Amino acid sequence: MKTSSLAPKLAWLETASTFGVLGIALLVFVPAAPPAEPLWALGARMTIIAAVCMAALYFNDLYDFDAPHDVAGLFGRLCRALGTSALILGAVYLMFPALMIHGNLTSYALVALLLTLFAMRGTIYALAKRAPFTQRVLIMGQSALALDLARHIRTRPDLACTVLGFLGDGMAGGVLGPRLGGCADVGVVVRRHRADRVIVAMPDRRGTLPVADLLACRVRGLAIEDGIQAYERFCRRLPVEALTPSALIFGDGFGVTRTQLAIKRVLGLVITLAALVVAAPVIGLIVLLIRLETPGGAFFIQERVGLGGKPFRLIKFRTMRVVTADNEGYLRDNTSRVTRVGHILRKYRLDEIPQFINILRGDMSLVGPRPEIPHIVNAYAAAIPFYDLRHEVRPGLTGWAQVKAGYTMGIEETKRKLCCDLYYIKHLSIHFDLRILFDTVKFVLGGRRPG
Repeated sequence: MKTSSLAPKLAWLETASTFGVLGIALLVFVPAAPPAEPLWALGARMTIIAAVCMAALYFNDLYDFDAPHDVAGLFGRLCRALGTSALILGAVYLMFPALMIHGNLTSYALVALLLTLFAMRGTIYALAKRAPFTQRVLIMGQSALALDLARHIRTRPDLACTVLGFLGDGMAGGVLGPRLGGCADVGVVVRRHRADRVIVAMPDRRGTLPVADLLACRVRGLAIEDGIQAYERFCRRLPVEALTPSALIFGDGFGVTRTQLAIKRVLGLVITLAALVVAAPVIGLIVLLIRLETPGGAFFIQERVGLGGKPFRLIKFRTMRVVTADNEGYLRDNTSRVTRVGHILRKYRLDEIPQFINILRGDMSLVGPRPEIPHIVNAYAAAIPFYDLRHEVRPGLTGWAQVKAGYTMGIEETKRKLCCDLYYIKHLSIHFDLRILFDTVKFVLGGRRPG
């Protein structure tokens, strides 16, 4: 059994719980029989309530376990989510009274749902770290990858596993787990501590990997897993600094087909054309406001690196005051030059709207790695391994790195974004694109940036 995030299971469980709470509320709080109506009509009204509640949970990061999920934070998010649900449902009932269920059922149900979900989450988080529901994990290695894996397992309540400790020569125990022996002691330690899984996170295994002992453990039914694969599944990123070319060449993933790319392109064009039609009045208003606030053109055009490393001209709304006659004045992202209109455009990413033109021209896709300036690409490619792999797919208006790590700059932040970009390229699919688009909408509507 692979240990992965409980988030998808929680979503299904909480959807079922919402229907259950609504059904109980209908029996308890509506004693007088309502007028006869078909069951499908009542089911449709309950589905609307459940859909609104689940969307509110999603938009309040209750399925994003990179965010803290302590008791106080969990209760606060649940309150915000169900409070938002109440406001949305109130507006829906005001506009469409026929959708309301008789009595104060919705109000009672939301209060009951708050208590139910809080109790259920707390119980699941506690059980996920206790036997027999947890996997007992032994980590081989003293690398940064090994420590990062232990940190994720310890701090994330959605991972149903616990760290027994580490195996490694010359390493000391720490707050993330004790040292239980050397790598050669794996067989003895597994039997003594009844481990369920061994994660091998050793940077150099030549001559040090106890192959015979690991093989014996595997034959007895113990799960043996590579550290890179475990990190990828836990974090939905690839650990760039621990990667080797052979891990990418001989590993799974990277199975996108021409048909999938064609569907991705058609879907992107359809969404882009629809967005341009809907946003046409907004585009006209933004152009007018930019021109009224400061002198200069409404658009900012800059060279970026695209598919295959070829340059193209990216289009954005201008968000800063012009200080020179050429584009050099734009390259310094000096926040003191950001205009009032520009600040609003950046906050809600409205400055990105003109890139729909780049998508229509084929320079970009809706989803993919963000395109960078040529001289920045050259610097990062020289400093960060596998950076050029980003250019094997069409760059995107949004991407997995943007919804997970934001738009921060610097070597360390760029490495983290590259981890996400490589994960996206490896698992590229229409389903994944839609997930990223939903996440993007969540951040845009909230006026906040991840990371």
